[in-house]
Amino acid sequence: MMSRLIISPAIDLRWVLCFSLLIVLVFGGCGLFETRDPEPPTTGSSTFVPPTAPDIVLSNLENAVAEKNTENYIRCLVDTLNSDRRFLFIPTTTAAGRYAGTFADWSIQSERSWFSAMKAFAPRDASASLSLLGQFSVTAADSAIYEGSYEMNYRHGVSNVSETVRGTLQFVLHIDRNSIWSITRWSDIPLPDATSWSEWKGRFAN
Repeated sequence: MMSRLIISPAIDLRWVLCFSLLIVLVFGGCGLFETRDPEPPTTGSSTFVPPTAPDIVLSNLENAVAEKNTENYIRCLVDTLNSDRRFLFIPTTTAAGRYAGTFADWSIQSERSWFSAMKAFAPRDASASLSLLGQFSVTAADSAIYEGSYEMNYRHGVSNVSETVRGTLQFVLHIDRNSIWSITRWSDIPLPDATSWSEWKGRFAN
């Protein structure tokens, strides 16, 4: 008499589960243990050329405004760690009177503050631009003087504050110990019936 093979229900169920898992891993789990491509890093727009000549500083400044890049904006101003010179900003007479306390102790940090504050007020996709039209009146081996007009547009979204400033300016630039050019002295000169750059600095630095 032929004996019958009896399989325990518990053993049969375990066998079915193991077999099902094997099928999933072989046919449905391809790539399960493969590494994923890393996410591309999030970087802001930046167009900054090492300023080995004074005119490059002006281009960098225009690009920093257009890209709303605070660090590149500050890099256009003298680096006191590599120069014995200090930054000096001379505002328009009107702005100096209106924001007397602010301009009494103006510094590189003040420049950072007003630029960062304007960015904070502006919508994320706000447009910005700076146009400098002028020429260098003096260019020496270690210093240069630039004089010209400016127009800056920034859609900051603050009510009762113009989104365009215009005027004339004078930049005094020097070369530092690393042979890098930067602005050491900045004079703002107003135009009739126009909001000056100084007004923005005084308003947003507070």
